[in-house]
This record gives sequence, structure tokens and C-alpha cells, in this order.
Amino acid sequence: MFSLWLACPASEADAWQTATQGGLPLAAALDSCDATGTRAAACAAEVLRGQRGATVADCAGIQSSTWRAECSFAVAERHARAHQRAEALAACGQAGRYYHECIYHAWTYDIQGSIKGGGRAASELETGRSLVAYWGQLQTVGGDATRQIWLDWWFFALNRNQPADLADCDALPEGDQALCRDGTLAFAERAVATALGEASLSTRRKSRVCRGAIDDVEAQFPTLYRPDEAMRERALAGRSRGCAPAAGPTTGRPWNPIFLEHRRWLAG
Repeated sequence: MFSLWLACPASEADAWQTATQGGLPLAAALDSCDATGTRAAACAAEVLRGQRGATVADCAGIQSSTWRAECSFAVAERHARAHQRAEALAACGQAGRYYHECIYHAWTYDIQGSIKGGGRAASELETGRSLVAYWGQLQTVGGDATRQIWLDWWFFALNRNQPADLADCDALPEGDQALCRDGTLAFAERAVATALGEASLSTRRKSRVCRGAIDDVEAQFPTLYRPDEAMRERALAGRSRGCAPAAGPTTGRPWNPIFLEHRRWLAG
């Protein structure tokens, strides 16, 4: 870990490591952050991020508005993972300019933690319905909030219950079939685009998928979905998205731009 600190004064580096390595009482860790100079606020946010019992009230003591917001963001994520929805929303309310990103994290963590997996996504539909009923009430999502959250639910549910299969939709009550088809087709596109962006995919394999036919897509990602004309059409759309040059910084949702910036600083 020492190599990360070559660009920083040793005393500040030592103070940061002491504060963030864990094991210290919260007050002592925050005192150590005070010795990190201009990075004191970032250090405090890092410490509070790792404190299971930290609250937005603790974050309020951070002087920098950016890092105070980041701290609240981290508290909200922890509440969302514990399905403490009201607490997550309250913490997001203190996340400042990162409010929208925080809200997205809150509902996706709640969704992901509610999916059992190992079967068929359609069998978990009632769980999805209750999640969407809650998060779809948000007035700050923009557009069709209910559909957006349904699409997120289907993405995570199908990802845990692969392969996605349109035939599962046909077995549902008529009123749910269109909802299922919409989510399943969107999954095929998003899953392929997401998989092509994974760092674990070699350049050679990505190039083969991007230059090849649908058979190359399905050979690379054989478990994502059961082949179907409509699914293949959306998979190709996902390939187009995944193979397109990045239009800008890759720090948008679901990644946290503040901590990415901080990791760059740590690297010197």
C-alpha cells in the first residue's frame, strides 16, 4: 500500500493509513484525518464510509460540500443494501449534486438484494411488483419512472436467473405478458452491451464479437438468453452499443465519480 503514497508527504500518508485501516474508534480516526492536510475532508468521508454505524449526522461535520455529499451517498448505499428504504432516501437527500446517482444506487441495491436467483425471473414477479410500487413513486427519476424501475428489475432478475427466455412470458397472466416481454428484450440488449464493457473480456474476444455475426455474440455469451429472432435483434443492438467508442468519461452510473477521482489521486 506504501507505493500508493509516493506522491504524498509521508506524514499525511501515514495519517491517512492510520485513519482508514480500521480498528480505531471513530473519533480517533477522524482526529487522524485532520493530519492529512488538504485531504482531511476526503479522509473523513473514507472513514465514515467504512463505519457500519455512521449516519448523515456524522457526515455533516465534513467541511467540504463535495465530500460531505459523498459521505451521505455512502451512508445511503449501506441503508439500501439493508433494505432500509426510508433511511436510504433520507441520506440521499443530503447527497447534494449526487442526489440522482444516489437514488439510482438505492433502488438498484434494494432490487438486487431482493432477488433470489437460481430459477426463473418470472417466478419472482410479485417481489418485483412490490419494489416497483415503492420506488416508482419517486418524482425525481424523470420520464416514465415506473417503466425505468421495472426495466432495472428485469435486468437484475434475469441476470440472476439466466438464460432469459421469452417463452417464460407466455406462461404469465395476459396482463403481465407485455411487461415481461419488454423487460426480457431490454435485458438482451443491455446485458450484451454491459458484458462487452467488462474489463475481463479480452480485446481479441471483444473484437471478434464486434466484427462478427450474431453467432459470434451467442458463442461468447451462451447463457444470457435462449435464441429467438426478437432476442437476437436486441442482442445485436446491444452489441452496437457495447462496441461503439466511448462518448465521454466512464464515471456515470452506476459508478461513483467522486471515489474514482480519489483513487486517481491515490495513484499519484
